[in-house]
Amino acid sequence: MMEFGENDYKYILQEFSKTMIGARYTYSEIMSAERAPFKFQTIVDRLILPYADPDMMIGDHILHMNKDDKNYRIYENLKIKIRCCVPDGEGYKTKDFRINELTELDESTKEGLVVQEIAFSNLALMGFKL
Repeated sequence: MMEFGENDYKYILQEFSKTMIGARYTYSEIMSAERAPFKFQTIVDRLILPYADPDMMIGDHILHMNKDDKNYRIYENLKIKIRCCVPDGEGYKTKDFRINELTELDESTKEGLVVQEIAFSNLALMGFKL
């Protein structure tokens, strides 16, 4: 099992075309983060938090999400990519998943996954209708 420090995988990086958010952020921390895109904060506040615990980490929420979850379509419309550490023999390798690919994995496969970050295009965020 991987050990984490308090601030590991807690970051927000914005490039010209995409935004990456560390998966260990909780939804309440996203709401108070200065660097989080305002529109993403609004999506979290209005659409995600009514169906999710504010103290839940984004990575845990996405990892245990299924296609019937109310927030599944929100993340699907944002076209997020989920970067995970996948167990590979002695160590881990990094692999990117789409939300539909991650929800199709069985629970035994998800058991060893560690979600590092979510990434979405700024164009998808801009085109998201509230």
